[in-house]
Amino acid sequence: MSDFDFGGDAFDLNSAEDREILQFVLSQALFGEATGVYCGKSLYAATSLEAARFYLRQARQELNHLELFAEIFRTLEITPKPAHWVIKVLSAHNNYYPLKVFMEHAIGEGMVLDIFRDVMMQTLPDSDPRVPEIKKKLAVVCREEEEHIAWGEKETKRFLAESPWLRHPYYGLLELQLSVAPIVTRAFAGRAAQHKVLRHLPRFVDHVKARVWKQGQELGFVPAVRPGLGYRLFAMTWGVLLFIRSQFSRSTSTLEKTYLTELGFTP
Repeated sequence: MSDFDFGGDAFDLNSAEDREILQFVLSQALFGEATGVYCGKSLYAATSLEAARFYLRQARQELNHLELFAEIFRTLEITPKPAHWVIKVLSAHNNYYPLKVFMEHAIGEGMVLDIFRDVMMQTLPDSDPRVPEIKKKLAVVCREEEEHIAWGEKETKRFLAESPWLRHPYYGLLELQLSVAPIVTRAFAGRAAQHKVLRHLPRFVDHVKARVWKQGQELGFVPAVRPGLGYRLFAMTWGVLLFIRSQFSRSTSTLEKTYLTELGFTP
């Protein structure tokens, strides 16, 4: 069920301009699904059987999503383009697991779901005979993205309970993500006001920000009232430093040492 209403406005799949817009949006999605290969590193570093099962399942799902989006490109007869640099940054793998589940699953895939469910499912025209099959594929993707988000939220809550200090860098990174993500939409800023779908863009961006902010509050690291500039800068600096550290961290496997306990045996 979508939380945002485009008022019935839809793209025209026979319009060169609209096809260019969809090409851009779908290209970002295709890249995001290609990063599903990162699940291999997460599986290697899994600290529990539950996590190992999740990443094994997610790897299969993400690679299936990659094929589904490739089929959508072929159905619409458009060719993918390279991903925007912001998408590449936001999709970067984290070897530091507490950041991975927070940035990639809870927040990142939450924003991805906003695009798939709120934008694509509403604005692809049902009058076009190609669209019903495309929406079936998107429905599969949305359902499985919800699973990934639920895992990220569950693990984020666990880490916040175990390491309360993480609420500071988590908050700082959320502020940064909400600042950086809208940069992707600047490519359409000049024509947004005159386009029947893009004219909703500013309101949609505000909707996503509000939803993510509320999500952060429910997870327990975003305060009821936005902090002052001093704390925001402190939290963002901490978050950036932790993110940089995560890019140089090395994954290590532990499950081969803990499997007996994980299986319920006493070693």
